[in-house]
Amino acid sequence: MSVAVFGTGLIGSNIARRLLERGFRVSVWNRSYEKAASLGQFGARVTKSIREALEGAEIASINVSDDNASLYVLENILNNLGNDLVVVNHSTVTPLHSRRAYEMSTRKNCPYIALPIMGGPKEAMSGDLVGIAGGDYDKLVTHKDYIDALFRKVHVVGSPEEASAVKLAINSVYFSAMIGLAEALVLAEGWGVSPEKFFEIGQDLWIKSIIERYGSRLIVAGSEKGISLPHISSMAQLLLSASMRKAISEEDYTRVYKFLKGLV
Repeated sequence: MSVAVFGTGLIGSNIARRLLERGFRVSVWNRSYEKAASLGQFGARVTKSIREALEGAEIASINVSDDNASLYVLENILNNLGNDLVVVNHSTVTPLHSRRAYEMSTRKNCPYIALPIMGGPKEAMSGDLVGIAGGDYDKLVTHKDYIDALFRKVHVVGSPEEASAVKLAINSVYFSAMIGLAEALVLAEGWGVSPEKFFEIGQDLWIKSIIERYGSRLIVAGSEKGISLPHISSMAQLLLSASMRKAISEEDYTRVYKFLKGLV
């Protein structure tokens, strides 16, 4: 099977390497050619254009950073369609973009699947990703080897925009938990409690999983490359809004869900 991988960042490069290890023919493209060039040593065909990458491809795998980058790649793919190409977008993008991308692809009679992923570079390399699928997923099932190579589990939710919404919702939970733990560490350390002692106590409580996931990452911040701050900073605005309005100042903390629903 031949796959064209667009975007060779942390996730895209490891998806390409995983596919190569599993015997796929892989072409790669990145806006910065130099960033993709290193994949040549693993057997990838490094290309300088989207059109070149698509030559002979059965699957176009998009792994880029945002809506604009995704739109750029998709427009070029749709302008250079081959026979029976299936577009799979693993990027974390907005639901509105996913809807637009699906409509654009449908007009060109090109199957489009929004398949954002849960997991990082390590999971991509080991084929242990969890996917959230929306769109023409039945068209991808016919390429079962691709799914089996990358995913431990794929959850099918319906439309492409639903898949993107679930991805963003789960990310919100992740980042909120991480920020909460960071604030807790600052509070504890401010009163002389070491992170190690805080973690020791937390290991006996339900927050154990949060500590195991983010504790060491926060202490040695910067040693493991993750999602950049601009992608997550807006999430803090929700609770700030609640505080500024004093809308839930006297309510039980669990009322925050109803408060947020009231903003919609």
